[in-house]
Amino acid sequence: MASSTAENLAARLREMRRTRRADEVGAADSARALVRLAFGTTAITLAILVVIAALTLVAVGDGLGSLPATVASMWLGIHQIPLTIGEVTIGVLPLAPTLLMVAAVARATTRATDVDRPHSEVTAVILSAIGGPLLATILSLAVVMDASTVMTIQSPDALLAFACTFAVHAVGAGIGVGLKWWSTLVVRAGVADWVLKGLRCGVVAVTALMTLGAMVVAVRLVINWSVAGDLLAAGNGWIGGLGLTLLSILYLPNMVIGAAGALVGAPVAVGGATVDLFGSQGGQVPPLPVLAALPDGGAGHWTALLLIGIAGTALFVGRLCLDESLLRNIRMVVVAAATSSLFLVIASVLAGGELGVLGKVGANLPVAGVFMFGWIAVIGSVTALVYSALPSRRRARSNIIDDDYYDDDGRGEEGRSDTDDEGVESIPVVDEAAIEFVPVDEQTPLDDDHELSPEPGRPEVIVDGWDPEDWALDEVWDDAGSVVVDEPIDAAEGEELVSTDDFGTRRTR
Repeated sequence: MASSTAENLAARLREMRRTRRADEVGAADSARALVRLAFGTTAITLAILVVIAALTLVAVGDGLGSLPATVASMWLGIHQIPLTIGEVTIGVLPLAPTLLMVAAVARATTRATDVDRPHSEVTAVILSAIGGPLLATILSLAVVMDASTVMTIQSPDALLAFACTFAVHAVGAGIGVGLKWWSTLVVRAGVADWVLKGLRCGVVAVTALMTLGAMVVAVRLVINWSVAGDLLAAGNGWIGGLGLTLLSILYLPNMVIGAAGALVGAPVAVGGATVDLFGSQGGQVPPLPVLAALPDGGAGHWTALLLIGIAGTALFVGRLCLDESLLRNIRMVVVAAATSSLFLVIASVLAGGELGVLGKVGANLPVAGVFMFGWIAVIGSVTALVYSALPSRRRARSNIIDDDYYDDDGRGEEGRSDTDDEGVESIPVVDEAAIEFVPVDEQTPLDDDHELSPEPGRPEVIVDGWDPEDWALDEVWDDAGSVVVDEPIDAAEGEELVSTDDFGTRRTR
């Protein structure tokens, strides 16, 4: 017996040691995963920037002495932090590297997150995804500040740099966590189905608008390919042309967002030029080949085609929001319009900014937001009204109402007879006119043999002169359970018979 107890104790100790070692290994793995998440994407990005900066400096004939400052400036530029070189502030930075950074952070966060993780671990994942890049931003600011003493570059505002870095990586981490936790969060928050559908339709609207803008930019570049070639030729050799080509590719998302703002009717400023849905006004623009897509003069017959395109996009979104209920349909349209308007305004903020002496670049934000909301809301609401007025939809709603109003045998509430399905006449047990309420102070005290007492302050209900709480119900049926026994029912001994009905129900007190 003693040996068996010792063996059990030893087995339990071995199990505890294995569990402790497993916990230690799991904690170490979690710590390594958080470190990889915090510095993995940052280290890879900085390595790529070092290679690009070194090749650029060697190609232009400069030494590698300015390599640290160049890499730090490029890191800050990826996070949309305005840079000041000499007296010129460049606030319009390419969005392509920023979008790639957000996608990389979202992918890394998704791999490190799972729905079965506790909230503390999910919070640690998000903080790790933000903390590592913030450290890299601090180092970049220190390098740029040190280089500003011997170079023309100026150190940006530290608070703005931290805010931009935090925003970029917080968005990426939020997307990564949302891809795993979206369904759980929606269920816990109790979001209505029509809200979710409206949000999805709003995202579809923005995606369709950006696709249409990309198509417009591509067509304009093909038409003005000779202008783009002249700008490339002005790059002083193949190195300059290659640099302008890469820079144009990085600025393509900015062009697409600007085209989307112009399509909805908002004026878009590009340096000294202004572009809208109906044409453009000339002015000085940066010598970037991708800007050859800007229209020259009035849009002419292109205006009607562009209007058809944006109206078709709004009609497509309105078609996605269709619902049998007109009220739900209008609600989804409003949510979709608000979502698409918000996304367009945020994208326009990111794609625009100050461009030194050339002025401001970007769409008019209030006009872009209002016009985007108007296109989706107006056309979507008209689509909902037309869909609701169709004869087929009206018949469908009538059938739904009839199913709720009529019972299985097709008789409505007004057409019901006083007999049930088996032909037995239904006699109301109580006449509502016979119900009266006795004030509390006039109620009759209960007998001594009553076990329950009335609640204080509750009025006594009298039906046909009797208190319903004193009734004893006794239903008598035959063996078949369907035919009422018509034999007379007598009161039990010691009870007073109150009344009986055709169903054999007796009331005694």
